[in-house]
Amino acid sequence: MPVDVRIPGEVAAVLRYYVYALRDPRDGKVFYVGKGIGDRINAHVREAGADPVSERAKLRTINEIEAAGQDVDLLFLRTGIEDENDAFMVEQSIIDAFAADGHKLTNLVRGHESGRYGLASLPAVVARYKAEPCPPIPYPVIMLKIQNGWRADMNEREVYEKTRGHWKIAPWVREEAQYALGIAYGIVRGAYRIDSWFPSEMPWDRGKNRWGFVGESAPELADTVGTQVRDVFPNQVMYRRFLSGYGRPSVDADPSHSN
Repeated sequence: MPVDVRIPGEVAAVLRYYVYALRDPRDGKVFYVGKGIGDRINAHVREAGADPVSERAKLRTINEIEAAGQDVDLLFLRTGIEDENDAFMVEQSIIDAFAADGHKLTNLVRGHESGRYGLASLPAVVARYKAEPCPPIPYPVIMLKIQNGWRADMNEREVYEKTRGHWKIAPWVREEAQYALGIAYGIVRGAYRIDSWFPSEMPWDRGKNRWGFVGESAPELADTVGTQVRDVFPNQVMYRRFLSGYGRPSVDADPSHSN
């Protein structure tokens, strides 16, 4: 049975808000980070038997630990935090630090306001606050919306893999497009020279005529990365657009705009 060490009121008064972690004693790895006040750190173990759908991954881990005859390690990461907003920020920073290292937690969300202030690469942060208009592009280019699944902390290789496919691309566009830009939330995240196209072999793409490209980073378009092209996608339905050159008359890669 887990040892239930309650936090006395006088201790809670000193702790104020705090950020804590739950650690699995079987492998020594943290599996959950949270913030709380009072006796919150103990609540997860007491809730484990209830197993609510919203927190099944965390509570399942707790149940597995107890079934193995061990207790969850309850760790304070920072105490004496004066207000809840500061506690949220500390919690988010720790969650993001684990994410940056590839450590998977059971937290359902990455933290309070993580999309606005959280884990992000240097180019993504600069583009978030100061994205200049994209300079003219004198080449046939296809712009591909990659924001579904895009993360602000993606590295260059991940952006390339996300941009290269797979897409519904008409034959004439595959012949004419020389470059591809990966676009997320109106910002150019990567620019690539297209060397060749290949049909998707993914099972879920079977019969859908989707294509991917093989290419490499385009240094001649390096000045476009981090700039904004919000005028290219005037609605939420469009997810790719072929242009004979940015700033020139454009042609849709597939008039249906279907996925």
